[in-house]
Amino acid sequence: MFDMHKHHATRIAAVGVAAAGLVGATLAGTGAAAADGFPNGPYCNGPAEVMAESAISQVVICPVQGPTGWEYSGKAKTTGNWIDIRGAYRDNAGFHADNNGYSYHVLRDNLLILAPDGSTVSYEPWTYYYQR
Repeated sequence: MFDMHKHHATRIAAVGVAAAGLVGATLAGTGAAAADGFPNGPYCNGPAEVMAESAISQVVICPVQGPTGWEYSGKAKTTGNWIDIRGAYRDNAGFHADNNGYSYHVLRDNLLILAPDGSTVSYEPWTYYYQR
Protein backbone atom coordinates (compact mmCIF):
# COMPACT_ATOMS: atom_id res chain seq x y z
CA MET A 1 0.00 0.00 0.00
CA PHE A 2 1.22 3.49 -0.61
CA ASP A 3 0.83 6.82 1.07
CA MET A 4 -0.81 9.27 -1.33
CA HIS A 5 -1.89 12.82 -0.68
CA LYS A 6 -5.60 13.55 -0.78
CA HIS A 7 -6.65 14.73 -4.21
CA HIS A 8 -8.34 18.12 -4.20
CA ALA A 9 -9.65 18.46 -7.75
CA THR A 10 -13.34 18.01 -8.39
CA ARG A 11 -14.01 14.97 -10.50
CA ILE A 12 -16.74 14.63 -13.11
CA ALA A 13 -19.17 11.74 -12.65
CA ALA A 14 -18.79 9.00 -15.21
CA VAL A 15 -21.50 8.57 -17.78
CA GLY A 16 -20.74 4.94 -18.54
CA VAL A 17 -18.54 1.97 -17.83
CA ALA A 18 -16.93 -0.34 -20.36
CA ALA A 19 -18.98 -3.43 -21.14
CA ALA A 20 -16.40 -5.62 -19.44
CA GLY A 21 -17.15 -3.81 -16.20
CA LEU A 22 -13.57 -2.65 -15.87
CA VAL A 23 -12.73 0.90 -16.74
CA GLY A 24 -12.36 2.81 -19.97
CA ALA A 25 -15.37 4.98 -19.31
CA THR A 26 -15.66 8.13 -21.33
CA LEU A 27 -16.56 11.21 -19.35
CA ALA A 28 -18.51 14.17 -20.65
CA GLY A 29 -16.05 16.87 -21.61
CA THR A 30 -15.98 20.34 -23.02
CA GLY A 31 -14.78 21.12 -26.51
CA ALA A 32 -13.89 18.53 -29.12
CA ALA A 33 -12.04 16.09 -26.85
CA ALA A 34 -13.78 13.98 -24.22
CA ALA A 35 -12.00 12.98 -21.02
CA ASP A 36 -10.63 9.46 -20.49
CA GLY A 37 -10.52 7.90 -17.06
CA PHE A 38 -12.05 5.76 -14.35
CA PRO A 39 -15.48 6.27 -12.81
CA ASN A 40 -14.84 8.14 -9.54
CA GLY A 41 -11.13 7.79 -10.21
CA PRO A 42 -8.26 9.49 -11.98
CA TYR A 43 -8.92 10.87 -15.44
CA CYS A 44 -7.39 13.08 -18.12
CA ASN A 45 -8.93 16.22 -19.59
CA GLY A 46 -8.67 14.62 -23.01
CA PRO A 47 -7.38 11.30 -24.31
CA ALA A 48 -5.31 9.33 -21.78
CA GLU A 49 -2.01 7.91 -22.99
CA VAL A 50 -2.23 5.10 -20.41
CA MET A 51 -5.07 3.79 -18.26
CA ALA A 52 -4.16 0.98 -15.87
CA GLU A 53 -5.66 -0.74 -12.86
CA SER A 54 -4.28 -3.18 -10.30
CA ALA A 55 -6.04 -4.82 -7.37
CA ILE A 56 -5.31 -1.71 -5.27
CA SER A 57 -4.58 1.20 -7.63
CA GLN A 58 -5.92 3.08 -10.64
CA VAL A 59 -3.51 5.15 -12.75
CA VAL A 60 -3.77 7.36 -15.80
CA ILE A 61 -0.96 9.06 -17.69
CA CYS A 62 -2.15 12.31 -19.24
CA PRO A 63 -0.54 14.53 -21.86
CA VAL A 64 -0.07 18.03 -20.43
CA GLN A 65 1.76 21.19 -21.33
CA GLY A 66 5.17 21.48 -19.73
CA PRO A 67 8.75 20.37 -20.15
CA THR A 68 8.09 16.61 -19.96
CA GLY A 69 4.58 16.67 -21.44
CA TRP A 70 3.11 14.09 -19.02
CA GLU A 71 1.21 13.87 -15.74
CA TYR A 72 0.79 10.83 -13.50
CA SER A 73 -2.56 10.65 -11.71
CA GLY A 74 -3.23 7.77 -9.35
CA LYS A 75 -5.75 6.61 -6.79
CA ALA A 76 -5.29 4.04 -4.03
CA LYS A 77 -8.51 2.01 -4.16
CA THR A 78 -7.88 0.80 -0.61
CA THR A 79 -7.88 4.29 0.94
CA GLY A 80 -9.35 6.56 -1.73
CA ASN A 81 -6.25 8.78 -1.55
CA TRP A 82 -5.12 10.53 -4.75
CA ILE A 83 -1.89 11.89 -6.14
CA ASP A 84 -1.23 13.98 -9.26
CA ILE A 85 2.37 14.44 -10.35
CA ARG A 86 3.23 16.80 -13.19
CA GLY A 87 6.59 16.27 -14.80
CA ALA A 88 6.25 12.53 -15.34
CA TYR A 89 8.59 11.30 -18.04
CA ARG A 90 8.66 8.48 -20.57
CA ASP A 91 11.36 6.07 -21.63
CA ASN A 92 11.46 2.67 -23.36
CA ALA A 93 10.35 0.90 -20.15
CA GLY A 94 7.29 3.08 -19.47
CA PHE A 95 6.35 6.22 -17.57
CA HIS A 96 7.98 7.47 -14.38
CA ALA A 97 7.13 10.15 -11.84
CA ASP A 98 8.85 11.38 -8.69
CA ASN A 99 7.26 12.96 -5.62
CA ASN A 100 8.94 13.73 -2.27
CA GLY A 101 11.61 11.09 -2.88
CA TYR A 102 9.14 8.39 -3.90
CA SER A 103 9.19 7.14 -7.48
CA TYR A 104 6.23 5.72 -9.39
CA HIS A 105 6.95 3.49 -12.37
CA VAL A 106 4.10 2.66 -14.74
CA LEU A 107 5.39 -0.28 -16.73
CA ARG A 108 3.48 -2.40 -19.24
CA ASP A 109 3.00 -5.23 -16.70
CA ASN A 110 2.88 -3.47 -13.33
CA LEU A 111 3.07 -0.42 -11.12
CA LEU A 112 6.25 -0.23 -9.07
CA ILE A 113 6.52 2.32 -6.26
CA LEU A 114 9.90 2.85 -4.63
CA ALA A 115 10.75 4.64 -1.36
CA PRO A 116 13.46 7.31 -1.17
CA ASP A 117 15.94 4.63 -0.01
CA GLY A 118 15.19 2.50 -3.10
CA SER A 119 13.17 -0.15 -1.26
CA THR A 120 9.94 -1.40 -2.81
CA VAL A 121 6.83 0.18 -1.31
CA SER A 122 4.45 -1.56 -3.68
CA TYR A 123 4.65 -3.94 -6.64
CA GLU A 124 1.25 -4.24 -8.34
CA PRO A 125 0.61 -6.36 -11.44
CA TRP A 126 -2.02 -4.78 -13.68
CA THR A 127 -5.43 -6.40 -14.00
CA TYR A 128 -6.22 -3.90 -16.80
CA TYR A 129 -3.77 -1.98 -18.99
CA TYR A 130 -4.47 0.21 -22.01
CA GLN A 131 -1.94 2.34 -23.87
CA ARG A 132 -2.68 4.50 -26.89
